[in-house]
Amino acid sequence: MKYKIKNLVLMTIISILFNIFYFSNYTILLLALVGFGWFEFFQKKKIFENLEINYDLEYEKCFIEEEVEYRLYIENKSDEEILITVSPSNLLSRLRPPFQKIKLSANEKKKLVFITSFGTRGIKEIGYISVNYNTPLGFEFWKTKKVEKTIEVLPEFIYSEFNKESLKKLLPGQKSNIRILEDVTYVENIDEYNNEPMNRINWKISAKYDKLMVKKYSHTSTGKIYMFLDLNLPDGIPKNNLFWKSERKIYEEYALKAAASIIRYQKIKHEDVNLVLIGKEVKRYSSKEWLDYFDLLSGAKGTNDPEYRLDEIIKKDIPYFTYEDTVIIISIHLTDEIIPDLIRLRAKVSKVIVLIMPYGFRIETEGKLDIKEHDMFRVEAIDLEKKAILLEENHIIVRLVSPNSSLTEVFETI
Repeated sequence: MKYKIKNLVLMTIISILFNIFYFSNYTILLLALVGFGWFEFFQKKKIFENLEINYDLEYEKCFIEEEVEYRLYIENKSDEEILITVSPSNLLSRLRPPFQKIKLSANEKKKLVFITSFGTRGIKEIGYISVNYNTPLGFEFWKTKKVEKTIEVLPEFIYSEFNKESLKKLLPGQKSNIRILEDVTYVENIDEYNNEPMNRINWKISAKYDKLMVKKYSHTSTGKIYMFLDLNLPDGIPKNNLFWKSERKIYEEYALKAAASIIRYQKIKHEDVNLVLIGKEVKRYSSKEWLDYFDLLSGAKGTNDPEYRLDEIIKKDIPYFTYEDTVIIISIHLTDEIIPDLIRLRAKVSKVIVLIMPYGFRIETEGKLDIKEHDMFRVEAIDLEKKAILLEENHIIVRLVSPNSSLTEVFETI
């Protein structure tokens, strides 16, 4: 706890001097007022010392723009009431309300609720809670408490279907009279009957809806999806160019949105996804839950001067791929050096999909820009179109994503 009594001390000195040199009824009244101020100071100091502050969060993880309740519990453990101002954080700029004035009766405990949200991903600190009491009598008290908890803001994802992974080989020894490549351990959906085998009819649900309903299964597969997410500025782009330096940061957020969207959709379908995140360091990750990937993506950061290169990492990984695998690459640019590695990679796997998005993509709810597609791209990106033709000739799918195209529109062209 801290306090400030400079004004009270100054008033005390002035009242004493007035009583020495200009003694009168008024100076006695002034001295009495100062004495009352000191009495209030020691009384409020005792009350303030007995204030207890606690806090909790509705969630410790949330998505961008998702609202989170931040709760404070203020308890007055003294036998006197007090009027205080509570500021819940010195770091949260979107807090509503930014502070609250409350009156605490003797031995009363109050719960205060604040709402916050975040516009960017990452680990967010809350900072310090501040409780303040001031009075016209010339003194002020305040105490602070550091909030030890943080909020992890996960990256955004787009509700887009990505069904571009290759069909994989059948599991050995599996016999059934249902459609080929279906896995009966996962029921994906329930739909109306349409000439399917009778053993797929779900009789309980059919009775409920008074019409025949059948089970739709996920696909059986043994291959995996490998995603290489490159957040760095690769060779071939001028690193001292201010445009590309700022553009890489914008690309980083769009690339993470695209990766999060694909990963979430694939994990809901129970696909194996192996993520290789290339930023300031290389991180490899695989999990059964899509939210686990989001934990990694929330703190991911790239750099303009990378230590690790996409082409070198792919070159090292080529021997470990199998023909059943699908490889997805997300990058801001493709260098000349990586093209031979991509061709060798395509010979090892069933499908290679490369998404190049130097300027991001259009969010579904946004309108299109009134500009020609070709005019949107810089010289470096236009040259990339020529490389894309060469790669497409080698059965490598390359999409130069336009800021006028949504993620769904891009996926539909693959």
